[in-house]
Amino acid sequence: MRLPRADWSRWLLAVGLALAIVAGGLTLYRAPEPRIESGRAERAPAVTVAPESDPLATEEAMLRDPTPLFLPTRWNASENALPAAARPQPGSAFQDFAPAWKFTESELRLHLPPAVAAPTRLADAITADRAEQPLIGLGRSDREVAPLPARGAFIRVSSAADGQVVLARSVDARPPGEPVWQPLEFLAAVDRAGLIRPAVLIESSRVLAVDGFFQEYLSQGFHLGERLPPGFYRVSIGP
Repeated sequence: MRLPRADWSRWLLAVGLALAIVAGGLTLYRAPEPRIESGRAERAPAVTVAPESDPLATEEAMLRDPTPLFLPTRWNASENALPAAARPQPGSAFQDFAPAWKFTESELRLHLPPAVAAPTRLADAITADRAEQPLIGLGRSDREVAPLPARGAFIRVSSAADGQVVLARSVDARPPGEPVWQPLEFLAAVDRAGLIRPAVLIESSRVLAVDGFFQEYLSQGFHLGERLPPGFYRVSIGP
């Protein structure tokens, strides 16, 4: 039985691909090279002590010395730390000054303040440091300062849209008990009939009674809705 020509071509193509793959694998394979023994044996690393005559080794040992600095060493407790030329010699500390065997000054030339007699009584000691002109302030009058008007709180109303102040007035509204309170702020909505609802607290005075007092005062005592045109407003109240 003979195979058709088309089957032969397929078999030949498969055999060619297999041979190409085998040839590529052989090119990637490399046999290990034989190790060449060196004629000279390698020396094993050894730890040795550097000689003291080596200046670099000496300086490095000083820098890496873990001894505390406050302990005595040859650098801080010995005269050998400085060279002989830099060490002071006996009798050479005051060589630049000529000796003086006599002095021409016969009296003390110090400019001292004049002596002050000590007071004999306690009353004299108290009045010793008084000014020479004790009545210098008499005959003068202070400038008259007008007293500030009494008020309980200050109300400032500004537009919520652009921040423009539309109303600022001092009022005689005092919270009950007059506690210490910080400024507070409300948001109010006004239409043609007045306040749409009680003002909404947006910044507290840290005192609950003060917050409730001014919330009620804005609508019933101050009549905020009747004073403003329709719109939204920020109402700031301070002491």
